[in-house]
Amino acid sequence: LVTRNGIDRGSDFPALRDAVRDLAREVGHPIVLDGEMIAWGDGKPQRFGALQRIRSGEEDVHAALAVFDLLLEGDEALAKEPFTERRDRLEALLEERQSKLILLSERSDRGSPLLRHARKEGWEGIMAKRDDAPYRVGRRSADWRKIKLENRQEFVVGGFTAPEGSRQHLGSLLLGVYEGDELRYSGKVGTGFSADDLVEVHGRLRRLTRKTPPFTDAPKTRDAVTWTTPRLVVEVRFNQWTRDGLLRQPVFVGIREDKDPQTVVRERQETVDESRLESARAPRRKGATPKKRRGSPWPKTDLPTKRQRTSLIRRLEKIEAEGGDGELELPGGTTLRVTSLGKTLFPDAGLTKGAVMRYYVEMAPQVLPPLAGRPLVLKRYPEGLGGESFFQQKAPDHLRGTARIEEVPEGEKVGTAPRLVGGDLTTLLAQVQFGAISLNPWHARIGSLTEPDYTIIDLDPTPDTPFERIVEMALQVREEMERLGLAGAVKTSGSRGLHIYIPLPAGTPDEAARLVAQIVATSVANRHPRYATVERTVKKRPAGSVYLDYLQNVTGKSVSGVYGVRVRPGALVSTPVSWEELEEGIDPAEYTVGTVPGRVEEMGDIWTEMMSVENDLTGLMR
Repeated sequence: LVTRNGIDRGSDFPALRDAVRDLAREVGHPIVLDGEMIAWGDGKPQRFGALQRIRSGEEDVHAALAVFDLLLEGDEALAKEPFTERRDRLEALLEERQSKLILLSERSDRGSPLLRHARKEGWEGIMAKRDDAPYRVGRRSADWRKIKLENRQEFVVGGFTAPEGSRQHLGSLLLGVYEGDELRYSGKVGTGFSADDLVEVHGRLRRLTRKTPPFTDAPKTRDAVTWTTPRLVVEVRFNQWTRDGLLRQPVFVGIREDKDPQTVVRERQETVDESRLESARAPRRKGATPKKRRGSPWPKTDLPTKRQRTSLIRRLEKIEAEGGDGELELPGGTTLRVTSLGKTLFPDAGLTKGAVMRYYVEMAPQVLPPLAGRPLVLKRYPEGLGGESFFQQKAPDHLRGTARIEEVPEGEKVGTAPRLVGGDLTTLLAQVQFGAISLNPWHARIGSLTEPDYTIIDLDPTPDTPFERIVEMALQVREEMERLGLAGAVKTSGSRGLHIYIPLPAGTPDEAARLVAQIVATSVANRHPRYATVERTVKKRPAGSVYLDYLQNVTGKSVSGVYGVRVRPGALVSTPVSWEELEEGIDPAEYTVGTVPGRVEEMGDIWTEMMSVENDLTGLMR
């Protein structure tokens, strides 16, 4: 039972593995089936989370394989044949051989009736395939689609929390539905807002503030809440309801002008037993559950306002249009001379030096706080993509008095060296001006340079490793983190890899930070030796594997910084992604200088949110 990422799950579901072997013996020749692992109970498919209940030992459901394709039968490889032929042969093969463990998936040549049936039955989604398409081995294809059936409905807003980090106006909305005359609490929604949404929603709620909660069952929350009269109605999409009557994975969709708040009730949806989902995961150590940090994990940083950023972008556009050289007046009174803004740094994307500077100005609220107080490793690309590059550790003398420069110890060497220190817009644009396009911050800050505030596992693939396998290993890393009571964040490297960050308690020394990453990485490599490795020597790594590099956690070392532009074809950006996005599948090539600002405007700064955890290392040390 091998996943599309090459992971063998046979040992997790031994009864199903044996059933497939028995089927092969019965037909008398080799077969390769393609299907979906499902949970089956009460004569029908169950929600995806029920698979976890099977693995945790519960007996009300069992694993089954819903087969929908046939790739090999005897000596005949069928991948190049059209789907209709493969499906006909599959039906002939399984017509008399179905069981409670091996099922032939339902099939319809008409999508709409099947979709209606799926909605009626409460399915999570359906698959659609082109009838005439071959099977494209080992990669995703536009010839098939996964059609999700999402839940959405209206909710009444009864309050909001304060914003955190670089976010403005509000944090989350507290939602409810009516049961008779009582407004019952349904949960919080904090994602899905655009910048304009935050302004509009906050403006409306500000006029509705009150001193007492409108909910009959007002929630207890660590965050400060501003209560509001329940008049504003919003639409929210979500995964499902929990057994406790709260929303799972809610996302803001928009304001509903046409709804009377008193008519907003809970629409009938399937519930999920949240306690069972939690118990199905690998057990956490007692007392080691990560807590949410109050406020931002970053030091307080002076950030340019939206008006200031707009003005700077227009000034950069003007300088570029008038020859590329000029003076840039920055907030705080500093002046930076910029030159050659018209130089093309990314020929394939048509991006100039000026375009890169404008990107960083636009993204300053997200880029600067994580950089604050961190010495920067400078990798210069004077000619951009395709040109020569070189490292420069010391800050240029001509930037003294303009950018932030500090004397920093030179590691094992005696003495100090002047280095650029991140956290302000002048320093950020100054490094781009002399060709240091990417961001490479230390893991620690000035004042505590041997005490990093996070540790990193860098997932580095071999050249022949498919990206899906990198994703699978990242999810295995998260599973191991959860087992140890740890939480963290993930982002693309801006190339083919992924970076996983684990926030650390204050005062954690270098050696301990490295050990945390080593324990997690080594455990995953031991459980998946074919696909994950901690072997430093490149030639000794298994083909198609992922190197879980924990050795970047040394004073003075660096990986690409969050939201930093990488000097790669397409002007890729090292971009945070949610764990849910990673599970559904991502394409790192989609995160570029041209697309990331819009993504952040739509989703908010998920990096700050994911890094706002207080990990306790007690469970790991035990």
